[in-house]
Amino acid sequence: MAAQCTPAEPVELRVNLKKGDKYVQTMTTEQKVVQSLPQMGPGVPAGKQTQTSTVTITYTIECTDVDEEGTTIKLTYDRIQVEKEQSTAMDGSKSESPGRKTVYDSQKDENPTDPETIAYSVMIGNGFSVKLSPRAEVLDMLGVEEFLNRVYSGLKIPDTAEGREVKKMLHEQFGANTMKHMLSRSYLPYPEGKVAEGDSWKDTMDLGGAGFPLKVENTYTVDDLDSSEAVLMTEGKITSIEGQTMKIMSMELAYDIQGKQTGEQVIGLDKGVVVRSELKRTLKGETKVISMPQLSEEMVIPMEVETTITLETE
Repeated sequence: MAAQCTPAEPVELRVNLKKGDKYVQTMTTEQKVVQSLPQMGPGVPAGKQTQTSTVTITYTIECTDVDEEGTTIKLTYDRIQVEKEQSTAMDGSKSESPGRKTVYDSQKDENPTDPETIAYSVMIGNGFSVKLSPRAEVLDMLGVEEFLNRVYSGLKIPDTAEGREVKKMLHEQFGANTMKHMLSRSYLPYPEGKVAEGDSWKDTMDLGGAGFPLKVENTYTVDDLDSSEAVLMTEGKITSIEGQTMKIMSMELAYDIQGKQTGEQVIGLDKGVVVRSELKRTLKGETKVISMPQLSEEMVIPMEVETTITLETE
């Protein structure tokens, strides 16, 4: 007679770290962005620009305090590896023209000269703290401004109009919203009650800190459950946030983009954190250049984005 597996008992997903707990996570983001370039003037053909990037960030998480409100953790950057490449193919051309290429590894490149990689180098050994609720909701970000000030000082940004624009751009790239978004990959919001195999819950996440004014409406479903892990299947619908724009230096951009997110996230029940995950995002739509110096009318740039995000916990 075949043995029958008994379904695991429902569990309450909660952050369960103790003061002094420490672990290391490595997050890798692979992305490909393809933009269709409009004709910029007489004799200048339209074309296509492709940007590919792989960014791997390794950081240490340490639990520094636990109280009735939740858990405080400290995140410290250990290593950053970056590979970025850009190429352009003009209509009528059979070949692509290579553009800017960036390769950086904080363990190998001790004295970077590029402003972007200098910013990465200053991050190593530094970080910030986060207060989490028992359900892994971010209650507060602590020390982010101090962290950014260390990045600013490492870059030696002058106190000029241009320097202030650079600081503003860095604040958007490394500020509290971006860090909160990054943490959402390792701390997803847990439901109020217990869950069993087959149960689902929903959550909406703002991706503004990720570079686009977008929101993701996620559905998490418990696909497998045992005494040590809960395996969640994630499905999300991605849409633009109406009325929101993004400013980069002297440009103002708006987005009309739709997409989806799918993947698997595994929760370790002993500590209540994501121990490994893989998420895939696909986006398609338009970037609209609303304002830019010497721009006489709105420019529309069709684009497609493919992103894969993996997380491993040691």
